[in-house]
Amino acid sequence: MVRHILLTGAAGKIGQILARMMPRAGEIWRLTDLTLEGMPEGKPFERMAGDLTDPGFVSEICSDVDAIIHMAGQSHEKGWEELIGPNIQGTANLWQAAADQRVERFIFGSTNHVLGMYPVGQRLDLSSPMRPDSRYGASKLFGEALAQLYADKSGVRGFVIRIGAFLERPTLQRHLIMWISHRDMCALVRLGLEADYHCETVFGISDNRRACYDNRRAYALGYCPQDDAEIYAGDVTEEAAEPDSPGYRLQGGSTCGREFLGNLAYLVDGKGIVGR
Repeated sequence: MVRHILLTGAAGKIGQILARMMPRAGEIWRLTDLTLEGMPEGKPFERMAGDLTDPGFVSEICSDVDAIIHMAGQSHEKGWEELIGPNIQGTANLWQAAADQRVERFIFGSTNHVLGMYPVGQRLDLSSPMRPDSRYGASKLFGEALAQLYADKSGVRGFVIRIGAFLERPTLQRHLIMWISHRDMCALVRLGLEADYHCETVFGISDNRRACYDNRRAYALGYCPQDDAEIYAGDVTEEAAEPDSPGYRLQGGSTCGREFLGNLAYLVDGKGIVGR
């Protein structure tokens, strides 16, 4: 039986890697983004360019697909006017179309920035309350909420991946705790395509010995990461931030320091921290 998989954001950094590395025999991958430029061509691909804020286009690309891998959207901190369309309206359109067309699975690319305001060194798990470090992080929380909503009410299996530092290799000290290699990212997405679950959230990191996230749920589902950022520890550099700045002291890095007017001492001295 042929399996049809929709990949959004297929011209983006993550989408291009997934499209190049993941397809298997018996799968047809429908690739979509705002432009066809950057997408692979030929078998097993169908290519469609359009805007996810257009419900008609979204309904068209979701037709007859078995699973959706949603990696499209604005991936950096912006004003709300630049985030609401791609990260909120587009994501909402996609989930609704998935429900309407009875898509079996929906893999959602979230981000470590939903927890970015925790201090460096604080180990987090799936019970840790959300502390987004940006409007971008908050917009991804909206997508996570939709995963639970549509899994519970519409039966679309939701698989949320809180992606860390997706790079060919880590370059900064901070990456040693949250790096995910290309092949481990592909393995996590494959897990979302094949594992047995209702609605799950996992951390998108490799098997990093300095990891700040407890990823035991991913392992229980069958995730077997192959890489560890530690092998690059001698080659990384420190992030360019003052030692007493939000960008240095908080897990979200430089994103935490943008427009920061809060009380940094409160965030890092243990008050309000899970488990304290």
